[in-house]
Amino acid sequence: MGRGGGSGSSHHSSHHSRSHSHSGSSRSSYRSSSRSSSGSSYRSSRSSSSHHSGTRYYSGGGYTGGGGRSNDSCLGGCMRVFLGPLFIIAMCVVMAFSILIARGDEPRIPFELTIERSTVQRERLPDSKCDPIDEWYQDDWGDWIDDTDEAFSLRVGLKSFYEATGVQPYLWIMGEEGKDFMSEGSIEELGDAKYKEMFGDDEGHVLVIFREYPNESGNYICTVTAGYDAEIQVLDEQAKEILLDYIDYFYTEDELNEGEFFETAFMRAGERIMTKQLSWKQIGVIIAVAVVLMIGLVITAEIIKKRKVAVAKQKTLQAQEQAKQAQAEKDKTQIDFNRQQYQDALEKEYVSVTCPNCGATANKIRKGTVDYCQYCGTAISVDANGQAFIGDIYHNKQTPPQT
Repeated sequence: MGRGGGSGSSHHSSHHSRSHSHSGSSRSSYRSSSRSSSGSSYRSSRSSSSHHSGTRYYSGGGYTGGGGRSNDSCLGGCMRVFLGPLFIIAMCVVMAFSILIARGDEPRIPFELTIERSTVQRERLPDSKCDPIDEWYQDDWGDWIDDTDEAFSLRVGLKSFYEATGVQPYLWIMGEEGKDFMSEGSIEELGDAKYKEMFGDDEGHVLVIFREYPNESGNYICTVTAGYDAEIQVLDEQAKEILLDYIDYFYTEDELNEGEFFETAFMRAGERIMTKQLSWKQIGVIIAVAVVLMIGLVITAEIIKKRKVAVAKQKTLQAQEQAKQAQAEKDKTQIDFNRQQYQDALEKEYVSVTCPNCGATANKIRKGTVDYCQYCGTAISVDANGQAFIGDIYHNKQTPPQT
């Protein structure tokens, strides 16, 4: 489905038209195939101080080129930061589209992504600014809206748009005379003239001209021309773009008949125009902030986790060190105790003896050993019972008495 942004012309500088041209599949299942043909879409823009211009071209899978409205987004910056996850998502999307193409299905952009977002808070146009008329649409083909049910559905959608916005829409489905209007500039001029013819000085209406190309370069072109009051308060350029986007999208919904197609487009457009939404830029900022916060939480959790591990490790090391110190103190105490026990045992083994040679009494000799008198040098042997003898009785040595 192809679309184009709009350049406009004015009616006494009070009306601004916005158009989309479409190429691709048509709604031929509900009408004679002689009125539907495929071809390339094109977009023309004209210079005027009172017009808003924009250009979008559509070819096959997406929009290219153009010097008009663009979707502001922070995704470019996010991609640089989160290239890995975005690459994975992109690969999944490519695979999904490849599967659809392999099955013969027509891949389509998700619905919400194709519709202009309503980022302005709008107030319903007061009833005093719009004098309603009894007619809601004009079908020059005669069989676009070819039964009562389709006519009922179409009126429901148009009235829903009017109730939501306060701007009464009028849909003109052009017939054979559409062949005289080959460019968007010419059909926008027609919209200005038609608006003046239908509503005069009443600036509270919106005229939607829908012209399907019979065997020409595109499938259809659609132009929105709003009165000054309607445009100032409700149908600004963004609101017109929303309406045209919905018409673009539901044009290829073959499950809807012609009345339901327009009903759904106008009903959804009225609801969206009057509901303020976040812009793509704001959504991008929110996503970026959420991602940063999530990363911050992950990093914080990881830091806390590592800190807990480090504290636990430090406590373990401290406990091990304390255990080593306690064991060392215990071992020292045991060694000291054993040494003391040994000393005590030794003390019990030593006896005071009188030197048999000189009579000195200050000698202490261990039982079962030989020592020398510290006064006269006489070898003194002490048996197990503590009895002292002169000489080394354990080695058969005798020490002569000292004078």
